[in-house]
Amino acid sequence: MKFVYALAALSVLALSPPAMARDATMQDCSQLAKQVRAALETATPGEATSEARTAADAGRNMCSYRLYAMGVARYNKALKLLGKS
Repeated sequence: MKFVYALAALSVLALSPPAMARDATMQDCSQLAKQVRAALETATPGEATSEARTAADAGRNMCSYRLYAMGVARYNKALKLLGKS
């Protein structure tokens, strides 16, 4: 029985994210928001720019609700759409 518990504990540790990974913060949101804003100012109007603006708006909303990881993901999507990532 102890073997089963030990095996379960090891599998949980093996499947967990690395300890070195850090969570996204408001500072990450602020830095990415500045990058996206600058990229949008220099971008040529088009469908990708519109989608990037929508993704940036979603990022701002997520960050304002303290869902920083989701906000960072949206900002990164906006940068990718603008060809800046």
